[in-house]
Amino acid sequence: MLPRYLISPSFSQKKYDYCDCIIIGSGIAGLSTAIRLSEHASVKVITKSNLSESTTWYAQGGIAAAIKKPDEWKSHYEDTIIAGQGLSDSNAVSKLVKTAPKMIEDLFELGIIFDISGGEISLTTEGGHSFPRVLHAGGDATGEEIEKKLVKYSKTFSKIKFFPEYLAVDIVTFKNRVLGVLALNISENAVEIHPTENVVIASGGIGWLFELTTNPSISTGDGIAMAYRAKASIKDIEFMQFHPTVFKTNDGKLFLITEALRGEGAYLRDKNGNRFMVGAHPKAELAPRDIVVKEMVKVMKDQGIANVYLDATHVPESFLKLRFPNIIAKLKDNGLNLHTDLIKVFPAAHYLNGGIRTDLKGNTDIRGLYACGECAATGAHGANRLASNSLIEGLVFGWEISKEIIAKAGKRSDAEVENTLKQLEKIISENAKSNIGNAGKDIAASFSNASIAASGGTGDSAGAGGAGQSADVAAASQASAAVDKEKLIESLMSSFRHMMSHNVGILRDDKSLKEAQDFIVQTLENNDFYNMADKRAIELLNMLTVGSIIIKAAMLRKESRGTHQRNDYPLTDDKNWKKHIILKEDSVEFEPVK
Repeated sequence: MLPRYLISPSFSQKKYDYCDCIIIGSGIAGLSTAIRLSEHASVKVITKSNLSESTTWYAQGGIAAAIKKPDEWKSHYEDTIIAGQGLSDSNAVSKLVKTAPKMIEDLFELGIIFDISGGEISLTTEGGHSFPRVLHAGGDATGEEIEKKLVKYSKTFSKIKFFPEYLAVDIVTFKNRVLGVLALNISENAVEIHPTENVVIASGGIGWLFELTTNPSISTGDGIAMAYRAKASIKDIEFMQFHPTVFKTNDGKLFLITEALRGEGAYLRDKNGNRFMVGAHPKAELAPRDIVVKEMVKVMKDQGIANVYLDATHVPESFLKLRFPNIIAKLKDNGLNLHTDLIKVFPAAHYLNGGIRTDLKGNTDIRGLYACGECAATGAHGANRLASNSLIEGLVFGWEISKEIIAKAGKRSDAEVENTLKQLEKIISENAKSNIGNAGKDIAASFSNASIAASGGTGDSAGAGGAGQSADVAAASQASAAVDKEKLIESLMSSFRHMMSHNVGILRDDKSLKEAQDFIVQTLENNDFYNMADKRAIELLNMLTVGSIIIKAAMLRKESRGTHQRNDYPLTDDKNWKKHIILKEDSVEFEPVK
């Protein structure tokens, strides 16, 4: 059984003043929510890297909204429902697509400049869309353009305080109510507590659980793991979307090639030059992502190849240069020309369809805990997300959350704040009493090691002679142990990611899932990784936690649907499995599609 906290709250070295809301994550969902809240409440934004390092930054394709006739919200709704393979909740999809145009207007007000063609906003068709409705900025740098503007604008608000290089470790709760956030100040190696009654988890995805991913290395599932430990419900976690077109650079890094390129006419070909998507789906290369990936995997297996080919050689070169400047530059750096060469591409982990279960206002089943963006399961995506619905979802449901918190902030009394602080002190005290035996040794050692490193590595405060020599020996022993543990963490993380890719990736079966489950259970039972003030140890535990939840749901769902494909259950089973799997602590619930 997982411990309630990865690091005991009693080990906190600093407690901050109360604030109205803490947002975990600095992508489009987190920053847009912070901006909306800032005129009415005090806000903290905690992010474990710099403010711009988020999955939003890497979103090339664009943002979907029905803003131009003959397109309308009903068509956007139908496309989203179809892509969701029977598991998209109609009320969530309706909220998403009806609110989307308003969110685009808000982005304009923030100064986001979308690309223009012929005097109008340029719209692209992507996989699964029946109309051109995907707005883009900077050609193929939509996420980057939005993120830069959000970061810049959010810094103009005095009520928003930023905590970069901070890793949120756990949500502190009492009787199913939020009391604050336990966080690791990475630069100082210090555990700190931030009191609040409102926490918004907007921490992004889980791509780094897999060897091949389009996500940045910060995507280790931290928000989902801490919500699960706090006893929040997790929904549709088995549905992990793999992006079809990822390119490996000469230095071994992965580079996503946006689906918009296929939207502008590029083809997918097998090793013989055949367009294998023609005949596989009425929309050919613009079929929903899960269908494209499934066909790619089949072709690669049948032909014994590790990739297929993306062909844009027939698309006018002048248009490619205007629309896809970043892709062209990246390929040029790798000795390739988008207009003359076939580009090797393969699928990679990209987007989590499920996550922390919320209602349409972003509420979880813990009072004061909200979630939005990729880490949340609103019900809109179902078993497969429609292309370019991710950024807009973060905006829509972040807006709903801001309205909820603003309404609460206006009614909050000083007595309620005082009660929150008292309950927080009680939690700290109770956890201190429970820290017996081995608990706390690792965190004490990690703090000691940090102090030793800061003082030059000797730990010698006793002067010359025997005492100093003893301190040197002790310091060397601690340093050696720390290095060994660091190597073990990195080794386990590498093994885990390999195992997830091969056992819990695009294709799954009962045997491979059980093998992965055994690995995770054994590793999570290693108490050496708990109570460690170490970023990588915390990330490893979070990755293992989320992996275990994915496997549990994947083993339960005995069918193939959308982005969950099982070799041993290859057919979709609407009779038994057209329902959501909800995991909470050790319980399993099934929720009908709404």
